[in-house]
Amino acid sequence: LYADPARVCERLPTLRLLTRTRTDIVAAAERLQPHLEKVLGPQAVVNIVECRSQIGSGAMPVDLLPSAAIQIALPGLRGRALERLAAAFRQLPVPVIGRIGEDALWFDLRCLENEAGFIEQVSGLAVPGKKA
Repeated sequence: LYADPARVCERLPTLRLLTRTRTDIVAAAERLQPHLEKVLGPQAVVNIVECRSQIGSGAMPVDLLPSAAIQIALPGLRGRALERLAAAFRQLPVPVIGRIGEDALWFDLRCLENEAGFIEQVSGLAVPGKKA
């Protein structure tokens, strides 16, 4: 497979995700944004923002790739609303892991491949502060 560079990125998930262009990632974010706005309701502000994807982990994860993230803020809610929202995403059937920073919950979309599955499962998200 490695001898065929045209196919290696297509066939190996890690290389496929690492070689995604920022343009492709932004396009995915633009498709997801209206679905998240609908699910989260008017108390949430959902933005698409630039970010850098960290490659690897351990003692020296220094390589970063340009990417895009969905950033969710809950400006009208107090207390631990973002932590509760992050926990709700983690409790989905396929956990969605983000990070909290700058008073928002961030989801780097570099590694999201199943947009339809993501949209389907977030429709049942338990959103803090959302009125039924």
